[in-house]
Amino acid sequence: MRLLGVLLCYNDGDLVEDAVRYLRDQGHDLIVWDHGSTDGTPEVLRRFKAELLELQTVPRSIDFYGLYQAMSAHLLENYVANYDWVSWPDQDEFLEGPDRARSYQEWLEEVAASAYDWIQFNNFNFWWTEADDPSVERAVERVRHYGLFADCGPRIRSWRASATNIREFNHNPPLGLRYPRLFNLRHYPMRSAAQMARRLEVDRAGLRRGGANYHYDNMSSWPERLAIPPGKLHVDDGGELDPSLVFDWRSIYGNENSRG
Repeated sequence: MRLLGVLLCYNDGDLVEDAVRYLRDQGHDLIVWDHGSTDGTPEVLRRFKAELLELQTVPRSIDFYGLYQAMSAHLLENYVANYDWVSWPDQDEFLEGPDRARSYQEWLEEVAASAYDWIQFNNFNFWWTEADDPSVERAVERVRHYGLFADCGPRIRSWRASATNIREFNHNPPLGLRYPRLFNLRHYPMRSAAQMARRLEVDRAGLRRGGANYHYDNMSSWPERLAIPPGKLHVDDGGELDPSLVFDWRSIYGNENSRG
């Protein structure tokens, strides 16, 4: 089975090597577009260039949300006819099956052999806490506290290549039928106090969709809430991820009607 991976990257130099290695280890050929990163992301990606199917730098003048439509049109024109399955996580997400008994790649083989065409994911938010060991360099090893974000927008990150359509921020269903079980993803939006500050003050400061970006506007307006006590989250000990609701992520992300 031929697997195609897609990454749209911007200023995640501390995580992008793990993101690339993960999809490559899961048997994916990989297309990477870097949206004009100003941190270490371009240097990391250049080290992987020989392993990548495609590496492009996209100017920051191109609207971030428009990248999803541009990339999906690019896939339809140039790639989907040659692949069986597409995995398209966000740059700070790692895709897993519905349990850890098998690898993500092994789970995909089962779904691809079924009558179903696309997969929706549980969003497990991994968040920095004071319990993190700052001497551990890799975020995926250092940041171990997490909680399920149950009422977020649908995370649709994986589908049969022939079901590819124009993506709308990867929330809209592809063509065909949804696989009945939810898969899991590990999302690492905030990985240290310094990285969180940069994301709010620089990387996402001017990002707008329809004139607003309420998630990051709300976070910037109540930074004291972003330091989550570790006791309010689960700990990933290598076993199955715990879907029980221990933390209200809306207390951080807000909603469209929130005011800072």
